[in-house]
Amino acid sequence: MAHALEQGLARVAGADVHVRTADLFTYGRPTLAGRSTRLYSPMIRYAPWLYGLLYHVSNRPGVYAAVAERAGSGVRRWARQLLVETEPDVVVSVHPLCNLVTLQALEDLGWSTPMAAVVTELVSVHTSWVDRRIALYTTATDEATAAVLAHGAPADRVRCLGLPVDPRFGNVPLHPADVRRELGLDVDRLTVLMMGGGEGAGRLGTLVQAVSKARLNLQLIVVCGRNERLRQRLLRRSYPFPVRVLGFVRTVPELMHAADLVVTKGGPQTIAEALAAGRPVLLTQVLPGQEEGNGEFVTRHGVGHVATSPGRLVALLRQLAAAPGELRRLGENACRIARRDAAMSVARAILELAS
Repeated sequence: MAHALEQGLARVAGADVHVRTADLFTYGRPTLAGRSTRLYSPMIRYAPWLYGLLYHVSNRPGVYAAVAERAGSGVRRWARQLLVETEPDVVVSVHPLCNLVTLQALEDLGWSTPMAAVVTELVSVHTSWVDRRIALYTTATDEATAAVLAHGAPADRVRCLGLPVDPRFGNVPLHPADVRRELGLDVDRLTVLMMGGGEGAGRLGTLVQAVSKARLNLQLIVVCGRNERLRQRLLRRSYPFPVRVLGFVRTVPELMHAADLVVTKGGPQTIAEALAAGRPVLLTQVLPGQEEGNGEFVTRHGVGHVATSPGRLVALLRQLAAAPGELRRLGENACRIARRDAAMSVARAILELAS
């Protein structure tokens, strides 16, 4: 997300803008909040129910403010230091847990620097995104806009501009067949990209095994992200059709371009990227909390389906393999609702705020 926004700012303003991107939870010395964020990956893999519980319990302004005040004191100190180092004309947050501590740091310094929040959700929005001191909210969808307004954001500060994604997702110069050929895959066979986010979550290994056992007439590109153990396990298996197993890659735009559809967990960023690439999505997991509503979003807009069990995934893949017209319709809908220019639209709004 931050990288896509940097690209948008560079395209709009070129050398006239200097961007400093920082992760407050890894900047400076380790803090309680920083250590807590490291629990995200194992939690969504092994205890998503616990993540959902924490999300909903903290999704009340009073509760969140109390927790954030205690956990964010160390981060607030590093936020002040970072602000003094950069002296920004505008501050942009792409993570809700950065909002409160950054706003407090600005007040500690006595600065009136405006702050924008780029809300990264499609439907469900946590209360931590909204604060009376934020000057601009950009949202990805009408659903997210309604949620931000429900949390009390002033309507004149909210602009629905789409979710920023890398421009490459909508502009890969190679033909899909050429990308498949480079990957050592069949250029004519139905190609499915299976992903589990950067952490390789969403029961990816189980789902690959289920599709393999079904012996469908397709081929797979499997991206395991940072989950090296899963990648090695999948590499040791044999398959009845062509399979390309990858780890953490920076070529996701090209991989989506090579695929006919994308099978992934319900993260908003991957969904937005698939839509920008004009590819339908099958969601295999919707994380309790921030991803709630994303399954209904893809079905309501006719850009995909929800397949939260291996059996359902196999059935949908079999159905779509036998109905190329349906697959084409889903892809056309994806192109229709995609906001490929979102990164530049958000960049322009941020530059307007800075000026």
